[in-house]
Amino acid sequence: MSERAFTRRFRAGTGDSPAVWRARARLLAAVPLLRDAPVSEVGGRLGYASPAAFTAAFTRAFGLPPSRFAASRQGGGRTPSG
Repeated sequence: MSERAFTRRFRAGTGDSPAVWRARARLLAAVPLLRDAPVSEVGGRLGYASPAAFTAAFTRAFGLPPSRFAASRQGGGRTPSG
């Protein structure tokens, strides 16, 4: 199967391109990691070029920076998705 055919089928099945799906999966993977690791370490583990790049992507996706999210989790706050 060609890359283009795969992308079309993937988008038809998920509603997103493979790149968008992968980016979202990386950010969702950060949620449990932020409970026990600093933002700089989580971003590095997930392949972001810098803590700033990770923070920007996380904030765009969830509406709050990962440091604030991690602090809210310490106090039993809500998850980024709800």
